[in-house]
Amino acid sequence: MNFDDLVQLTGQFFERHWDKAENVELPVWKNNWGWQSSVPYHNKGGVYALIDKDEAVIYVGLGVSRGNQLYKEHGISRRLLSHVIATDKSKGRGYYTPKQKWTEVIDIAAIGFPKEFCYLAPALEHFLIERISPVRNRTLAANSD
Repeated sequence: MNFDDLVQLTGQFFERHWDKAENVELPVWKNNWGWQSSVPYHNKGGVYALIDKDEAVIYVGLGVSRGNQLYKEHGISRRLLSHVIATDKSKGRGYYTPKQKWTEVIDIAAIGFPKEFCYLAPALEHFLIERISPVRNRTLAANSD
C-alpha cells in the first residue's frame, strides 16, 4: 500500500465518520516533507505515516498529545521528534534525519485534525492499520482478528 491508497482509505473513513453538517473542512494528508523545517501539521494532533524507498507505507502512528503551555496541541511533531526523527547534525538546526530505528524511511506524511475533531485521530489510525497492515505495525494488525 502506498500514499495514494492511504488517501483513498482515509476518504472511506471520513465518509463513515465525518459530520458534514458541521461545515468544517475535511483534514487532508500532506507528504513530500523534504526533512527540513516543521513536520507536516506540526502544530496539530493527528496521524502520520512513514514511507520507504519503494513508496510503501511501512508504519502508521498517532500523535495527539495535548502539548505544554508553549506548544499546545503539537501532537504530531512531539511524537515524531520523540520516536522517529532527529536533528541532522551535518546540516544543522531545521534539518532532520530518521533515527537509527527508522533508517528505511524516506518520507513522512501526516494528517492534522482541528482540535475539536482530534478524537477521531485514534480511530483513523486503527482503521488504516487494519486495512493497510504496514510491516512495522504488524503486531497491532495481527491482534485485531
